[in-house]
Amino acid sequence: MATPQYHDTPDIVIAATQWLMHRYQQTACSTLARLVEQHLRWIERHASDRRLAEASLRLAAQWTAVSRTPSAGCATLPASVH
Repeated sequence: MATPQYHDTPDIVIAATQWLMHRYQQTACSTLARLVEQHLRWIERHASDRRLAEASLRLAAQWTAVSRTPSAGCATLPASVH
């Protein structure tokens, strides 16, 4: 499977937010939770772009479900993620 190519900031931020949420699901790291929340705030602030407005709603709903996992710290994260 080829790695998707992103060519503009909205696509990059959306993809990064999805990746961070996926990593949070695996680790329940509070640092990742803060990063997800920062990305969601950025998306919300720039939601005048139609894609970002739709992504903001969708990702916020996903995050609400994902973030119910209690934080277990970041001990399981590789150093490259920090």
